[in-house]
This record gives sequence, structure tokens and C-alpha cells, in this order.
Amino acid sequence: MKVKSDLQNGKSLIKVDSQEISPNFMASTLMKPNINWLIIFLPISFAIAYIPYFKNEIYLFFTSCLGLIIVAYWLGNATEQLAARVGSTWGGMMNAAFSNLPELIFGLIAVSKGLESLAKATWTGAIISNMLVVVGAAIMAGGYRYGIVKFPLERAKDAAAGLMLATFAVLLPSVYAHFVAFGSDVEARQVLEGVSIWTCLFLLMAYGGSIVYALAQFRVEITTPEWHHLDTPMPEKVQPDWSLSQSMGVLAISSLLIAFLSDFISDSIDSITASLGWTQMFVGIIVIGVIGNVGALFSAVSVALKNKMDLSFEIGLNAASQVALLVVPVLVLSSVVMGKPVSLLFTPAEIAALLSSVLIMAQISQDGRCNWLNGLQMLILYGIIGVLFFYDHLST
Repeated sequence: MKVKSDLQNGKSLIKVDSQEISPNFMASTLMKPNINWLIIFLPISFAIAYIPYFKNEIYLFFTSCLGLIIVAYWLGNATEQLAARVGSTWGGMMNAAFSNLPELIFGLIAVSKGLESLAKATWTGAIISNMLVVVGAAIMAGGYRYGIVKFPLERAKDAAAGLMLATFAVLLPSVYAHFVAFGSDVEARQVLEGVSIWTCLFLLMAYGGSIVYALAQFRVEITTPEWHHLDTPMPEKVQPDWSLSQSMGVLAISSLLIAFLSDFISDSIDSITASLGWTQMFVGIIVIGVIGNVGALFSAVSVALKNKMDLSFEIGLNAASQVALLVVPVLVLSSVVMGKPVSLLFTPAEIAALLSSVLIMAQISQDGRCNWLNGLQMLILYGIIGVLFFYDHLST
């Protein structure tokens, strides 16, 4: 790109690739609403956290949540840039590893502080929001632009089936605990911890198997002569805009900032529950669940507006599956190492929310077509789930 400055009729002009751009145009562009404006909440959060004069845990919670949105967005961009640079195979594995990093870091900090309910609510929220918010918003955006949106049925069904199996596997220990009577609470806790550990080991095996299968499928696709005759077009080659060092730097800084902001949020959670009446369940499932998926949300909506709904499905459903197959097992096993074991015992409300989300996801993805109303229905279901968890404290 060639950039040079000229002076015509007393006005400064900047030429970018032979196109003239005036300073007024640049100023108006910078002044347009942009998610990067949320960067202002990062120094504000650190000031509230470390300067005694500004200490206020209510403000700290909200500024940290807003800061976490922009950091999660940066993390998603850095991951996409790295994935484009290393190739589709390793790029897909890298996306799998880093797409749910906010939930992983937040979960580790919550577990280390003994906030078991908040940690498990964050897992539930990540899975539900990936299904209902990420995919739902993408369907609504794509359907509004193109009307009836079609997508390859096999790929969507495979992603939905994998998500259903992962979700059911995570919920099985809870079903077991709710329907089996134990001699004492101590015995029940010990049995459930053992069941949770073994379940997590099997989930990690399933995650490893999914990676091996994805690599094998990739090799088959690139070596099959009939690939060019398939209805599905060849994947586009994405050219990275960032250098490798820039991508790695943004990834490292984003991860560090996520750790700090997660610590701020977990430290202020008691003040939020006491002052606003919000439960840890509501904060984890609704607030943190959506914030952690900002990157996936932008990516899914972006490709949906390009009439690539199959990619939107894969972004949302694969991210949800990764939470169940990777994030949850890692956090459960890490809690045992920390000496603060967390079991896979979810509340009936969490079980109902997960099952209803999986069922509507399977229903919408079964015929290879959708419209904006389907997306609206998914978002409405998420809103109902949010209301239920908001009033959850009245039942205790």
C-alpha cells in the first residue's frame, strides 16, 4: 500500500493506492462507534482496583466486564490471524485451543478462589451462549439479508450430534447424583468426585479423538480429486493482515489482561450479589457466558452476512463442544490438583437450560435451511433462560 500526502487548493490530502482521503474523512471514520472504544475501561478498571481513593467493587465489576469484552475481541482477532498464517489444519487446531481461553482463565481463577458455583455457571453459560446467542445472532443476520438460508446438512448435523454427545456426557454425573440415594453427604461427595474425574478423562479422550478425526478428514479432502466437483466451494485463502510477532504479542497481552480482569470480577462478586441481588449463577451463565464469546459472535455474524451459514454453525457448535470436551475437564482436574475439587454436579435449572438449548439447536439444524425467525426464537429462549436465572435467588 502506497501512502503519500499532497496539497491541493490549500487542503491537505492523503493518497492511499491512488485514492484521495481527506483529513475530515479520516476524522469522521475514527469517530464512528467502534468496539475498540471499550479500551477506555481497561485503565479505569486498573485504577479502581489498585488506587484506594477510587476503590469501589460495584464499579470495578462493570468496568472489568466491559474491558473483558474488548480483550476477548482482540483475542479472537489474534487467533484468526495466527490461524491464517500457519495454514488451515494447524489453524483449526489453534482456534480450538484459544477460542475458549477467556472461559478457561476465568474458570481457573474462580476455582482457585473457591467459587465453585460461579465456575460451573460460567461453563454452562459458555455452552448455552455459543448455541443460542452466537448461532442465533448469525441466523438472524443471515436470514434478514438473504431470506431462506441454506447450508450443508451433513456438516451441521455432525456438529450438532457432537455437541449433543458432549453435553449429555457432562450432564450424566448430575443425573446420576440426583437419582441415586447415598448413605451420607460425605459418601455422596466422594462418589461424585470420583465419577466426575473419570468422566473428565473420557471427555479429554473424546476431544483428542475429534482432533485426530479432523486431521484425517482434512487429508482426505485435499487429496480427493473429486473435491473440485463438490457442491461446497473450496475454502477461501485468508491472507493475514498482522505479522507473526504482532499476532503473538496481542495473544499474550490479551491472555494476561483476561487474567487480571477475571481476578477483578471474582473479587467483586460478593458485592454484586449483596448489592444488586444477582446470584453467582446469573453472573456466570448470562454475563460472563456472553462476554467470553464476543470473538465467536463477531466471527459467526460476519460469515453469515456472506451467506456462509455452515461456517456460522461450525463456529458456534464447535466452540460449545470445546467447552464440554476440553475446558470443563481441564478445570475439574485442575481443581483436584489445587485441593479444591469441583464436581460435575449441576443444578436442575442448569440441566434444563442445557437440554433445552441442545434440543432447539438440533431441531433447527436438521433440515439444512433456516430463516431470521429461527434466530429470533433462539435469542428469545436465551432471554427466557436469563430471566429464570435472574430470579433464581427467590427460590433459595
